[in-house]
Amino acid sequence: MATWRRDSRLTGSQRLLCAGLAGALSLSLTAPLELAAVLAQVGAMRGHARGPWATGLQVWRAEGPRALWKGNGVACLRLFPCSAVQLAAYRKFVILFTDDLGRISQWSSIMAGSLAGMVSTIVTYPTDLIKTRLIVQNMLEPSYKGILHALATIYQQEGFLALYRGVSLTVLGALPFSAGSLLVYMNLEKIWNGPRDRFSLLQNFANVCLAAAVTQTLSFPFDTVKRKMQIVPYFGVMFSTFEFCKRICLYQNGYIVSPLSYKLTPGVDQSLKPQELRELKKFFKTRTLKSKKPTL
Repeated sequence: MATWRRDSRLTGSQRLLCAGLAGALSLSLTAPLELAAVLAQVGAMRGHARGPWATGLQVWRAEGPRALWKGNGVACLRLFPCSAVQLAAYRKFVILFTDDLGRISQWSSIMAGSLAGMVSTIVTYPTDLIKTRLIVQNMLEPSYKGILHALATIYQQEGFLALYRGVSLTVLGALPFSAGSLLVYMNLEKIWNGPRDRFSLLQNFANVCLAAAVTQTLSFPFDTVKRKMQIVPYFGVMFSTFEFCKRICLYQNGYIVSPLSYKLTPGVDQSLKPQELRELKKFFKTRTLKSKKPTL
């Protein structure tokens, strides 16, 4: 049995911010690899460029260094709605599949992750298509001036259904990938025989690189439309950054002594929510101030 637990020591906005920052950083660092993957997949490169390095170098020479990050802006912008939809859907499905003791079976975890991945992929698929169009176009002679222009142009010239072209195979590829990555991440405590919030940055990076490699293998047969060559470093950076941002928020909320340390703040009830902890601190602070007043 696997157990679904959400760290109640973070607010909803803090969780969303951590996920957004982690995703944006990992996307930006691996954007040239994504660009090389897409160009190789659609056959847009001329000549005999082989491999991501040769492809990236050819794009650099033809369009300039900025071209290596084509489409990265829309990829980062879609992170917040994509993450929000996937997490919200995953929580709903997990609640649906959990028993009265808050436990969920391995197969139910797989089903919840698969359904959540499918929902988020369908909802945000037009932005993924626009990102691919921006990557393929030549920056020196662009067909689209930006995200909104690309959206309007595709809708007007090709129709609404064009925004979902290829969504079926992408959804099929997202099912095993989303399910596998979430399932492995939930069971990391069993792998390392220790709590997840005490993993080091190196452990987080190694954990998710391994998980991404496994789940990428599961989804490979469906990945002919869009191969994700950047997945192993992408998820490694993303989850490592997420855990570090989470520790910063826990430190600001008063649960740990330092964002670089695993040591819990002495005397703090870790089961309290941030608002409850703030109210408790305010209560004790008020009592302390009253006790310091001089008496006649």
